[in-house]
Amino acid sequence: MRQWDAESRSRTIAGIRAIRAQKERDLPQRTLKNTLLLATWNIRDFGNEDKRAESGLNQPGPRLEESYFYIAEIISGFDLVAVQEVNSLEALEHLMRILGPSWEYMTTDVAPGKAGNEERMTFIYDKSKVRFKNVAGQIVTDAPRQLVRPPYYAAFQSGWFKFSLCTVHILYGDYRNTAKRIKEIDEIAGNLSDRVERTGENIILLGDFNILSRSDATFKPLDDHGWTVPLDHLSDISKTKAYDQIAFKIKEGELKLGPSSPNSGAFRMFDAVFPDDSWQDYYHIAEATGRPMQSWDETMNWPHNDRKLTRAEYFQQWRTWQMSDHLPLWVELEIDFTEDYLERILG
Repeated sequence: MRQWDAESRSRTIAGIRAIRAQKERDLPQRTLKNTLLLATWNIRDFGNEDKRAESGLNQPGPRLEESYFYIAEIISGFDLVAVQEVNSLEALEHLMRILGPSWEYMTTDVAPGKAGNEERMTFIYDKSKVRFKNVAGQIVTDAPRQLVRPPYYAAFQSGWFKFSLCTVHILYGDYRNTAKRIKEIDEIAGNLSDRVERTGENIILLGDFNILSRSDATFKPLDDHGWTVPLDHLSDISKTKAYDQIAFKIKEGELKLGPSSPNSGAFRMFDAVFPDDSWQDYYHIAEATGRPMQSWDETMNWPHNDRKLTRAEYFQQWRTWQMSDHLPLWVELEIDFTEDYLERILG
């Protein structure tokens, strides 16, 4: 194990217990045949946490060993997770070893270039609950220029429910001008909408859309192309943006949100691990990894003002490279259509 000693082991056990307690409070219980817990999570720079140093930006330092265990514990609360910003197969394989042998992953090659950020799109799923249906690929649209990070598509089945997932990481671009990201959302939403018309399949479009809010122009393409978007949760860690979305084009009668209350949400991981009041502990842990400590005090202006960050304020940024600056967005779906089938053949 990496970066592992008695103190970190004890701290990690406490963190895992805190996440488990939070899952008990905030997530539905996983079932064998009745429901599917589906999630999407942009895990910030997963496996490439030190790359910012190469461009002269603030260096967050390596991901701690405990963070891998926390990420695995969160993922294990779901049945199928679409993950964006996977940069390293080594990090992904390490995560899978922690999850255990019942878990499997599928991933793309990297998206090259600065805009592509050397990222992979990935699906992680529990093989005892979800079956891959042997169809997968990256989506190519009719546009002259393809999406910077090609969307990843795969077919699955869980219980009675047969569905295709398409995960995206839409271009962020200039936050003051969202025209390019709107164009990408429109292209993929339109392309998959046309596909549903041709094939009649169930498609779920999910991932990091960089949508600002449901009332913003960045959301409009999903409405324009007739996607059903029943969830309304803010998924950045400050709970101010609707970056992540789960949208549906599903056959009549087959889109059923689960019976739990709540049956969807954004999992607030920092309530359990790396809480606000732990910055002093992690200041010294980060220092021990060889991270330049000056940048705790003299880092980027945030949020867009002229004063330097305090160590406590910078900690709130540093922890996003340990976990993420996105919260896992999830939904519970019903997958047992037995009664519907019996009623249909009875009729």
